[in-house]
Amino acid sequence: MTPAGSDNYGCHMDLSHDPSLSDDLRDVLRFADTVSQAHFRLSEIVGAVHGDRQLANASRGVLRYLMAAGPRTVPEIATWRATSRQFIQRLVDTLAEDGLVELKDNPQHQRSRLVAVTRKGRTRVSAMVAKEVRLLEQGLVRSGAKIAEVRAATALIQRFIGVIDTLQQDIDSGDPK
Repeated sequence: MTPAGSDNYGCHMDLSHDPSLSDDLRDVLRFADTVSQAHFRLSEIVGAVHGDRQLANASRGVLRYLMAAGPRTVPEIATWRATSRQFIQRLVDTLAEDGLVELKDNPQHQRSRLVAVTRKGRTRVSAMVAKEVRLLEQGLVRSGAKIAEVRAATALIQRFIGVIDTLQQDIDSGDPK
């Protein structure tokens, strides 16, 4: 395993010899790779910390989204998550079996029910988040990063997500620029 922080961990490609890419474009690709790497590494750590990789990696984000946004339909969750309705439906079915979400009638739509987090789901997510916060705080202290750096990185990644959303809309509309 390559050490954390190494440029060679994960799927970083050596683009140094590609004459079609400027240094700036290489840096943009490296940024995208690094964000992806951080996501997958954090997912693995979260799964290991909770000892429940399936809930930690797949369902945790859906539960947190529902806690923040309120009850949503499976298609709405799939759109937010940028994944298929079928995948989200399987997650919701499992979460419902575990008593972490419940399906409610939707006054806006007869067939598409609302998915809502149960009290058990809220308790479970709150406990998970508390563990994660302690772990991330330890990591922040060990890294020597300042909270201003974290905020700046967050703002940059949020802007990047906005760009990705615009690109996806262009692709979906048949106009990949």
